[in-house]
Amino acid sequence: MICRFISSRTTGCDLLVNCVHISVGLCYGAGVLTVDSLRGAAGESVTFTTSVQPPANPFLALTWSFNGTINVITSTSVDVVGQGYENRITVDKSTGSLVLRNLTEKDSGEYELLLISQGAEQLHGAAKLEVHTKVTKPTMACPTENLIEGKTSVNLTCNAHGFVSTRVWMKDGKPLVPGNGYSFHDGNRVLSISPVSRMDTGEFLCNVSNDVSFDTTKCALTVYYGPDKPVIVQRPIEAELEGSVTLFCSAHSLPRATFFWRFKHMWMYGSMHYIHQMQEMHLGRYICTARNAITGLEASAFHTLRGI
Repeated sequence: MICRFISSRTTGCDLLVNCVHISVGLCYGAGVLTVDSLRGAAGESVTFTTSVQPPANPFLALTWSFNGTINVITSTSVDVVGQGYENRITVDKSTGSLVLRNLTEKDSGEYELLLISQGAEQLHGAAKLEVHTKVTKPTMACPTENLIEGKTSVNLTCNAHGFVSTRVWMKDGKPLVPGNGYSFHDGNRVLSISPVSRMDTGEFLCNVSNDVSFDTTKCALTVYYGPDKPVIVQRPIEAELEGSVTLFCSAHSLPRATFFWRFKHMWMYGSMHYIHQMQEMHLGRYICTARNAITGLEASAFHTLRGI
């Protein structure tokens, strides 16, 4: 039978291409297996698939081995299954393909296939298997104390069991990067926010993954802030004596601020101060103060009421 050879720069070996007669112990590679490496998840299964076409006559012998010395299965006139592989394997004896079930991390290693035809011709293949434990659903404890803008710092810790190759923190659908108060520690397991700002209000996600699994957890933060400096609006802008006028006071704050006014020796409460009929005695400087009950902060602004 005629075979074509190509030279491999990486191994220095001549590799067989489009040839079914592959000798054991020559150049190493996937051979009759369709891939030279596989990844699997613990508890699941993988299939070592071959490119072999079923022969007219059954193979004289079929052998799968693990790490060069451990018998997985040897099939001649009878099947000899290796210890620990009982009820875990299925072999297609016409192609040599192998299904390995109930994977554990101990199954990681090198698997070799040898097929011997009725004419004593040999087909060989090898592949490496990596078995990873699936990551468990991560856990993250959200802070229970009130988070105050500019004052509070917080650490979010993302814990997960199993082999975690990647941890990605996200907010508002975008990955977080160091800076703007964010820093990462312990292999991205801990996200530190110092100090928190109002922009940190929202849902933080921690995504964990490896080659065979992915899961996520989330934590919603509420950052209390303010009040910012109040804004006072007069309606109408040009108020006439004997006419009515309203002063409106507002301020950005979470939770919503409460308001009170000071005018001369008087105190008025609420965000709006209404004067039904403006007199000379109503003219002057009005001070609006906003207060946030959680942050404990106050902010004030003034407005001078003039009549025309």
